[in-house]
Amino acid sequence: MIMMSLFLMTAGSQCNAQKKFKHILKSSSIPEIEEFLKMAHPEDPRRSVLKPRLVMLRNQSWTLGARHAKPMAARPVEQKSGKISLNDAEKEEFQKIMKAFPHDKEKTVKLLNYLFNVDIGSKEAILLCKNNSDCDIIMRIKGQTSYNLAVPAHGENFVILQKGEYILNSDICGLPYHSKKEVEKGVSITLGSPT
Repeated sequence: MIMMSLFLMTAGSQCNAQKKFKHILKSSSIPEIEEFLKMAHPEDPRRSVLKPRLVMLRNQSWTLGARHAKPMAARPVEQKSGKISLNDAEKEEFQKIMKAFPHDKEKTVKLLNYLFNVDIGSKEAILLCKNNSDCDIIMRIKGQTSYNLAVPAHGENFVILQKGEYILNSDICGLPYHSKKEVEKGVSITLGSPT
């Protein structure tokens, strides 16, 4: 008997709700639309019409009374086009670093020896930097000792350094990169093009 009365009450309230919101698609009342959206089933097709209308109505109500107020409009996102390369001084520094540490067989052998002969007691660790951006970069590494690592666009480079805490700074196609790393074992960093 109790179950039957609960069922009838629930069915009755749903009927009342349907009658109440019968003309909801024509409504311009913010409280009424809000109430409907709270009660409506998530897949009710009227939701897709009423949600944007509610935003529009709220926007209009916020601007009432303000003489020059305008609703918030979408603004285009400006993105710098083309690649922003190093300035002249940095280009020269990049070239000097690359010449001082050429990519040759000796450097590759040193990297492979380090990777395959890992000594836990070693006081050195490797920092590998992959540059997936369209710009050459100089990774400035500061800690117990400081290093400047030149990494070509779409290339990689590495440095073997003393274990410890380092601050890494660079400029990737005009956007700054800053990171703090605890280097206790080999570390690989991959940097991409800013979007």
